Amino acid sequence: MLVKVYGVDAVSKKCVFEWFKCFRDGKEDVKDEPRSGRPPTSTTPDKIERARRMLADDRRLCLRMIAEELKISLDSVSNIIHERMQKRKKKVNAFLTLRRSSNV
Repeated sequence: MLVKVYGVDAVSKKCVFEWFKCFRDGKEDVKDEPRSGRPPTSTTPDKIERARRMLADDRRLCLRMIAEELKISLDSVSNIIHERMQKRKKKVNAFLTLRRSSNV
């Protein structure tokens, strides 16, 4: 019946049965329970601050150089820079286009 109404966006039969089981057992909240897990080791406040200082000293550092210095993965460095520090690459295409047009 769900597939007829919602098409490909319908939840799976397995998911519906899991929800039914949870509600039958008395769980009324649809959010996941907090789980214990391994604490993050590569995106600690200390490493974020070290990456921030490294970039402040030399803005031309590449991700690989920061990863080697901090001894963490490239993905972790990318996460720190783009997600935690909200840094993005600046586009240089506009400068190159202006430069080419002025030489004509």
